[in-house]
Amino acid sequence: MGFKDRLGDRRADLRFEIIGQLWGSLEMTERLPLRNLGQGGALVESRLPLAADTVYGLRLVLDDQGSDVQVRVRHLTPIREGGQESFLVGLEFVDPGQSTLEQIDRLVAASLGQPRVAEA
Repeated sequence: MGFKDRLGDRRADLRFEIIGQLWGSLEMTERLPLRNLGQGGALVESRLPLAADTVYGLRLVLDDQGSDVQVRVRHLTPIREGGQESFLVGLEFVDPGQSTLEQIDRLVAASLGQPRVAEA
């Protein structure tokens, strides 16, 4: 009995059975409230715990100008506010370029007590 001859199989195209494991990836964007920022890294708030020493891509945005930088999770502190648990995540910038450092300086200079948001 061939693959297409199986009873009840209405698929028109040939399919293959996968034996074993296949690797995959998932990408998602999450807005993270920015608590603190400097040239060495950032402190953000996350709804999800991020594992230490993992590397993520982060986009810093100021006045519609974005800067992409790699960050490494250095520490995680659980916090409880209003009955909900979240996490303060300490991020270290991994080899930020000069333009990113300049944008960080502008972000710090522009923050006059107004909350900023970073996307990861």
